[in-house]
Amino acid sequence: SSFPLAGADACSMAPKSKAQTKEPTKKSGKLPAASGPGRPPRLAAPENSETVTWHVFAWATLAAAVSAWVVAKAQAWWRTPKDFPHILEIDRLNFDGPESLRTFFDDYHGKRPVVIEGALDGWPAMQWSSARLAELCPSARLDVYSFNRAASAWAGLQEEGEWSLVDYLGQFGDQGGKLKQGRAVFGLEMSLRSECPRLLQDVRIPAFFADDLLVRYYKKSAWPTLIAGPKGTRSGLHRDTHDLAFWMAVFVGRKRWRIFLPEDYALDPLFLPDRNGFAFDPFAPDLWSLPGLRRARVYEHILSPGQLLYIPSGAPHAAVNLDDTITISANYLDTRGLDLHIGRTCQQDLWRESKLCWFHTADFQNHKPTPTDELSELTFFEYAGASGAASWCEAFLPELRGRSEKRPELGRCVDTVSEYCATKA
Repeated sequence: SSFPLAGADACSMAPKSKAQTKEPTKKSGKLPAASGPGRPPRLAAPENSETVTWHVFAWATLAAAVSAWVVAKAQAWWRTPKDFPHILEIDRLNFDGPESLRTFFDDYHGKRPVVIEGALDGWPAMQWSSARLAELCPSARLDVYSFNRAASAWAGLQEEGEWSLVDYLGQFGDQGGKLKQGRAVFGLEMSLRSECPRLLQDVRIPAFFADDLLVRYYKKSAWPTLIAGPKGTRSGLHRDTHDLAFWMAVFVGRKRWRIFLPEDYALDPLFLPDRNGFAFDPFAPDLWSLPGLRRARVYEHILSPGQLLYIPSGAPHAAVNLDDTITISANYLDTRGLDLHIGRTCQQDLWRESKLCWFHTADFQNHKPTPTDELSELTFFEYAGASGAASWCEAFLPELRGRSEKRPELGRCVDTVSEYCATKA
């Protein structure tokens, strides 16, 4: 048997001598060794009292040390901040101020975020609603994404396909833009010019961002684009493509923003270069596991309808929709930010081979910047270098047709733009 003592009974034991079965004698006063069936084994002599006392003391000391360690860790965890210790309110700049442009370029451009108030007051887009967009854009489609912190995608946004804009906006409110699986989805980067050019006449390009190199030389640029999302949808912490500066105008709903400065070194150990993002949640930072983040300084603001947000180049940022929201946004590059683009962004492995880092460099460097005093708000068509909608159509429609020959999926957009342009001829 593999277990020789298993199931053994008294008959299997070795026989004992008669001496082992004697009763104790008065002379010796000692018990003989136990033997025979039914007799208990002889107990070992107890350790002396000093040994027992030392063992008890050792175990008590160990238990006390472990308890003290647990208590210290619990107290340290309890004292750990549940949010960033340094949360800063984003400055606000009055658009109507006489020196607003100069203040913007002197104090904020390329340095820190700012909320600009009053810039959208005259925009027809301030009258947008989900119903109005559905009416104006019956054939438009947009890509939708769900947030997944574990996803390897940019900003933690996992692709969930393409939706009709009408269907997507129709599920705002109680339904909240849900997939069948119940996850809320975020509608991002719908090109106004290709998907619904009728919206272009409702928006303006703020004077702060009017001298944009991309719209003049990088013809693939489709900004500004529509971003719409139901309450609760969000993005993870990220930098934008090519670390470009960013602006957003809000027409419906509120968005909570958190923004870090580009040079905040507390974030560097958590940077994910393959996706231009970061390995932590800026809205629920784990400062116990990531104590280095306690040194970070984060800017926060709840962006409301009528407000315009500027985020400088390379600034990590994330947003969560507190309501159903409708916004437009754009990345841009101007001559004031060109040295940073060439000297910092285009030296990164992620962007070094990008066409935006070498093909257009000569055009960018030869561009004559518009003096600050001459900058003004533009219509989209002026921004695109046209005198109006008709001349924009004459330039853009042939370009779109040419691109659709290589990308047949753009054929649907050609029909949409052709229909719009027919009304402007």
